[in-house]
Amino acid sequence: MSKERIYLSPPHQTGDELDALQKVLSTNWLAPMGPDLERFEQAICEVTGFKYAVATSSGTAALHLGLNIMGVEQEQDVLSSNMTFVGAVNPIIYQSAKPIFIDSESKSWNLDIKKVRDYLEGNSKKIGAMVSTHLYGMPADVIALEKLGRAFNVPILHDLAECLTGRVNQKRIGELVDRGVLSFNGNKLITTSGGGAFVTNNKEEVDQALYLATQAKSNASGYHHEDIGYNYRLSNVLAALGCAQLLSLEERVTSKKKIFETYRSELLPLGFEFQEEPEGISSDRWLTCVLTNSKMTTNIEGIVHRMEQHHIEVRPLWKPMHLQPVFRGERVVGGKVSENLFSRGFCLPSGCGLTEAQQARVINLLKSLA
Repeated sequence: MSKERIYLSPPHQTGDELDALQKVLSTNWLAPMGPDLERFEQAICEVTGFKYAVATSSGTAALHLGLNIMGVEQEQDVLSSNMTFVGAVNPIIYQSAKPIFIDSESKSWNLDIKKVRDYLEGNSKKIGAMVSTHLYGMPADVIALEKLGRAFNVPILHDLAECLTGRVNQKRIGELVDRGVLSFNGNKLITTSGGGAFVTNNKEEVDQALYLATQAKSNASGYHHEDIGYNYRLSNVLAALGCAQLLSLEERVTSKKKIFETYRSELLPLGFEFQEEPEGISSDRWLTCVLTNSKMTTNIEGIVHRMEQHHIEVRPLWKPMHLQPVFRGERVVGGKVSENLFSRGFCLPSGCGLTEAQQARVINLLKSLA
């Protein structure tokens, strides 16, 4: 048994990072703002198709800014993907609003647009916003979502933390939606160690984001503050790291897609099921995830334990929000699909640096469990 550990999605370096950090250190741009931060924000726009970006200390911070900018207030309802990471929901609570969890649909695993439509038809006046998570690199049907949002006057914040380069009808997400948030956490396609961004096509929104993210500091002389703000800006040092990571973005996406196709070709004949791309949707395959086949007697907890014994990190899918103790009592629309996905699904090692030999180890062990 090999003792070499295979991680789920570790940070991946190509060699440009050290040069970038040495340069930023040698020029003493250690202050929060600086030229690398500006370059990074411009590069984010080029990648995503949004006109403006505000790099933040985390994706959660970016999402909190977005909800604030959208005017979400105390006791308002906010529609949210039920299957997501808790960081996409906590900011709703920061705003003292009420999450309403919308179930997944079974093909893309993103939120069920029909359930969104049905709920909006009877409750739209009570809803302050919608947060749609694009799961594991798979874009949601943003065209249908945006149409619904406009029809019912519900602003949408697209959680693109897991989906940096996905396409819908061959277009970047920023070309099709008003605003979103990104994450550059250590396990993402590119990383700034920790970090995120609020992205928008609205100049007033980017100005408000910059204002709130820097302690709501007024342009008046002296330390003058008229609103509550936050210390949410990304540092220039970490932005330099992000710029270096983006240099290899195309190769990273190619690697992710190759990893997915290898898993799919080897495991699909055994009955494993995969997150499939609906027509017109192109995933960047941040993480490859599978559903167990009907013949497997080992549950997800058992699979995780068995893989761990062989020094391979796999993880269950996101635990649906309506099953989380912290959100006990919050409303959920549906829930059975996401419960089924959670009970059968797990994420496979998908790091950009995953070697063919390492992937073969993962596949062979899974075959022994099938």
